[in-house]
Amino acid sequence: MGNIIKTEFLKLKRYYVVKAGIIMTILSPLLTLFYSTANDGQTWTFDYFMQQVMISNCTLFFPIIITLIAGYIITREYTDDTMKNISTIPISYKQLLSGKLFVLLLLTICFSFIGCVIALAINIIAGFPGVHFGSIFNLFIRVIGANMGIYISVLPIILLFCCSANNFLGGVALAFLYGYFGSFIGKVLNYYPIKASMILVDVACDAKYGVIYQIIPAYITIALTFLISMVILANKKKEPSISTVAKKKKIVRKKGW
Repeated sequence: MGNIIKTEFLKLKRYYVVKAGIIMTILSPLLTLFYSTANDGQTWTFDYFMQQVMISNCTLFFPIIITLIAGYIITREYTDDTMKNISTIPISYKQLLSGKLFVLLLLTICFSFIGCVIALAINIIAGFPGVHFGSIFNLFIRVIGANMGIYISVLPIILLFCCSANNFLGGVALAFLYGYFGSFIGKVLNYYPIKASMILVDVACDAKYGVIYQIIPAYITIALTFLISMVILANKKKEPSISTVAKKKKIVRKKGW
């Protein structure tokens, strides 16, 4: 497994989709800063800015970022026609897939850290009050924790749709809708994985709308989502073929001499 993870990190150097993920990560706090310019009577503090960044991550950006990168690094083995070479190595497809998913988790943590640094810099520039060591530490813990919950939340989509280039983009579109519905409000969303990811780090994420969630149902929801993902992974088989592999060009011989 260690060699698989090391190899996947070496491959990341030539994947432009990782740079796209970083750009999308930076867009989240920038979008939150744009919201802060609205004259809605809300007093923006560091804690409130942090909460809005977390919501933006969970409902708009990270479901797409994680699913997009997952589909890309998994299907490259088919589009680059390297799966046949990997098949000669004594590792199973499930081991290969597990290694890629672990690298994806590490990327999620790295992107979360980058997003926190950008959010902190934006907050200092904007001059929102309430910045101190405890609030900064709280920022990193909550944002990284919530994004790890999003990673678990989209695992079923990744395993069902993003292991084949034929369904890859459909899985990304589904992840977008999946995250968008997490922006809805209501106690029933305690059992919705995207919302549960936010509840685990902030039960009062919708307090201004008069809704206070419960942390135990959120834990159960995330745990069940993870177990379902592991069941899907245990039964996952290698894709036999894909339609995106380039067809060999037919050589046409010239007539005559």
